[in-house]
Amino acid sequence: MSSPSSSQWFTLPVEIQLTITQLLDNNALRSLSEVSHYNRILCLPAVYNSVTIPSFARLQSFLDHVPVHHASHIRTLDISTAGSVVDAPVVTQATCSDALRRILFLAPRLRSLSLHLSTELSPLAISSFSILDQLTDLSIQPCRDAIHTSLSERTAIGVALAVPSLKSLSISCVTRAFPCHINTWHSPRHSPSLAADKPTVPTDGTHSSVPPTLPSLFTIHSLRHLAIHNTALGDPLFASTDLAVRCQLETLELGAFESASPAENASWSSHILRRVGPQLRSVVLSAGIVGATEPLSLPILERVRLTPLFSPSQLPSTLRMLATASRALRHINVECLADDLEDVCEELSECVEHVNGGPYNLKLRVLPALEGDVLITECPVTSECVPPLDENAQEALSRLESAFTSAGTPISIMGTNPEVPPQQEDEDWDDLTVVDETGPGVEIKGKYITEDPWVQVGAW
Repeated sequence: MSSPSSSQWFTLPVEIQLTITQLLDNNALRSLSEVSHYNRILCLPAVYNSVTIPSFARLQSFLDHVPVHHASHIRTLDISTAGSVVDAPVVTQATCSDALRRILFLAPRLRSLSLHLSTELSPLAISSFSILDQLTDLSIQPCRDAIHTSLSERTAIGVALAVPSLKSLSISCVTRAFPCHINTWHSPRHSPSLAADKPTVPTDGTHSSVPPTLPSLFTIHSLRHLAIHNTALGDPLFASTDLAVRCQLETLELGAFESASPAENASWSSHILRRVGPQLRSVVLSAGIVGATEPLSLPILERVRLTPLFSPSQLPSTLRMLATASRALRHINVECLADDLEDVCEELSECVEHVNGGPYNLKLRVLPALEGDVLITECPVTSECVPPLDENAQEALSRLESAFTSAGTPISIMGTNPEVPPQQEDEDWDDLTVVDETGPGVEIKGKYITEDPWVQVGAW
């Protein structure tokens, strides 16, 4: 740098220079870093701010080639421990646990962490998460479908309990841990103490005498946002009024367990809502809500989103119960498949006049098809993705619009209305989805590096 503008660059305070590097795209950042040794050092925090490691082989390459002090700049980390036929290392619990422990110690200032695990973690690896005192956002899921790979409560919940300041948690495909080989569904006496405090995570690498369970998540005092996908939520502790609830959840997303019936999923979701409802402002449901002797209280709930996994027949009863439980409810977002559109419109049209309160802002989003769990769709669905609706569907939409107009409730339909500007499609939609973006390379600040990444980047 010899031009007047370069001289002005060096007169800027370091804080301003660092802020500028965080705003640069990848090409500009690399160009700036190649100007001088000073700029190369200055750009390190921006280069390593966000890192994605898509396989266990790449994780080992990172640990072997990236200088230790570079990894300390990582704030957002997405790790997959998946193996492949071309990977030399064999992924076992021991090797996976050791590699994760090493990178956690190298990046103690993580704020957001996404784990895609191919195996369980050792107790010592789980306890290592306690050093991440700045970590607030955590996502845990298996690398592949739960039919082939799932995570035990000991691993998923143990990791969450170990994080000191966890605020947002998303977990998927977690298998329940039963303490003995009996059916404990109707045997609460075999469950741990209902009034127990937050379970402790052993720091010496030993197993805890009481394994962590899903209800233990409610003992995390700092937790504000919770999403659970494709996981059985039938733990009897959820149905007990004695369950210790120390968190104050503001948003809750409950997916449907694929191996359970709609009635079972609805019962489980209802129990959880009754336990954590007082502070909820937003919920995402894939199953209905059933009545019980214990009333449902959601005093400050403002927004509800119903996913395409939600049964249309459960719409009227669920919306009535939500409206009764919350006088603050104003935004109702309903997602449905194109094949279910007529049924959804019919159910909504019949129940709009019987839902107390309002007026409500109803948003109906139509999705083209269901491929696996729609809660982990890779991108928002736009109107171009949905095929033209037939005459019956168009008539159903017209009846729905007329019913809501008569009731004084605004309604907007997304995915089928070409007049809706694209930028408006995502407005007011809570985004708690878990997106699997693992790819063939290693991503640093949004850019994939596929050939010898750490030989090149590690020299910075």
